[in-house]
Formats: sequence, C-alpha cells, structure tokens
Amino acid sequence: MLTGKIRPEDMKPCRLALPLFFAMLLGGVALCRGSSDAQGYPAPATRTATVSLPVGAAVYKWLKRLDERGQTLHSFSADIRMSVHHLRTDEKDINIGKIWYQTVKGRTRFDIRFNIMVVDGAIARRHANHDIVFDGRWLIDRDGAAKIYRKVQVARPGTHYNPLKLGQGPIPIPIGQSPAVVEKQFTVSLVPAVKTDAGLIHLKLVPKDPKAFTFKRLELWIDPKLDLPVRILRIDPDSTPTLAVLTKVNVNAAMHHDFHVRPPPANAGWTIDIQKH
Repeated sequence: MLTGKIRPEDMKPCRLALPLFFAMLLGGVALCRGSSDAQGYPAPATRTATVSLPVGAAVYKWLKRLDERGQTLHSFSADIRMSVHHLRTDEKDINIGKIWYQTVKGRTRFDIRFNIMVVDGAIARRHANHDIVFDGRWLIDRDGAAKIYRKVQVARPGTHYNPLKLGQGPIPIPIGQSPAVVEKQFTVSLVPAVKTDAGLIHLKLVPKDPKAFTFKRLELWIDPKLDLPVRILRIDPDSTPTLAVLTKVNVNAAMHHDFHVRPPPANAGWTIDIQKH
C-alpha cells in the first residue's frame, strides 16, 4: 500500500488538495451557514442577485483582496469539517476536527487534526487520531487508527514551501498570489449570488491545462469581512466532490501549537514510510 513514490499532493485528508486547511479561510460564528444540503454539499438555489461590476473587474477585485490578505494573515485556527462523496460506491465520509495555521518569518506550517469520522451518517470513529502536519520542511500524515505514518520532505533546508499555493499543497487557496498568476493558470469566474450564500462571495476556478492539476474544478466561498475563503469545494477528474468547511475561526491570535508529529516507537506495529530529498 505504501510502495512507490508518495507525492505531497497525495497526502491529503479526505482527498483534499483540499482534498483543504484550506479548504484552507475564516471569527467565532458559523461562517458557512446555509448553503448546503443534508450531505454538506452546496444546494441548488434560485439566483437572486446580479454582479454589480463587470465580471472581469469583479474577479480581479476578489483575487486582489486575497492576494493582499496574504500579507496580513499570520495565523488562524478553526473547526474543520471535510466531506467526500465517493461516487463509485456512493459512500459519504465526513471527517471532523480542527486546523491550526501559522506563518513566522516566512516559514509556513499547519496541522489538520481529525478526531471524528462519520461514514454514511454513522460515527465510525469518535477519536480518529489522524494528523496531517506540515512543519515547514516535512509533510507528515499520521493515521493512528490505520497505524500508518508517512513523512515526505517537501522543502530542502533553507528553502520555503507555500502550502497555500494553487496546485502545490493540500490547502489550495490563492492567498498571497497575484491575480495575474492565478488567471494565467485558471479560468476564474464570479458565480452570481444566491440566498443561501448568506453574503459570501463565490468564485469558480477551472484549470486552463487539465493535466497541470489533480482537480478539474475548484470553488471558493469568501467571507468579505475576512477576505478569506470559509468553504472550499474540489471536484476531482472523476467528478468526486470534496468539501471543506471552516467554522469558529480565530485569526491572528497568539498561537502556541506544536506543529510536529513524532514517529511511532519501533516495533509498535506501524507501517512507516519516510521519503527524503
């Protein structure tokens, strides 16, 4: 199961590329209220508003605000709920936990910790004990239930890796990236507002080169008060949807989180795979 090269993009909770901290985001109230059905996927709704700016100008506005937000986002923590609908088996999985994100002196790190797993509406594990951690150099996937520990070096010493960069990390969000760079890689559109969006700004990104990314569509719902996505939908090439929703978000507060997952002890029955540059 662990044979072959593990790419950083393969180490995604619930297949988030997202499959998404993403998707990583993000104040104390439920920022994703309303626009989902019973499975947690965006529900169809009647269009009730029009875009006041030309589409090109409106798209640029929100990409620019996300770009500028990258200069002021130092940390955040939030509750995270990730849903994936496996279309081939019609199984619906939900992983519930918490995310911590921090940037210090240009070094970014995050920890996504799941403690509840729900399969087809029933709690499969209340303490899932699953961490996906980037400590600035290593991307670590520690699954306590499956007893699998994977560790991949994604940044050489002295270099920086941006886990928010589109197509690069498990939280693909265009924060701190220029609109020109994003629009060079994606066809970006502003989706007209619906009642259930509750004031969130809905962007859709489709790769111009389908072979360049591991998803065929990415959708972001941005909270205009925070200039951050609070809901991220990823559609895989096989049409599998993965939705990440962040709530109870705390931005730029003091953080003393340990962004490191230690390997399991030897002879403890774990499968361990460590890959170094």
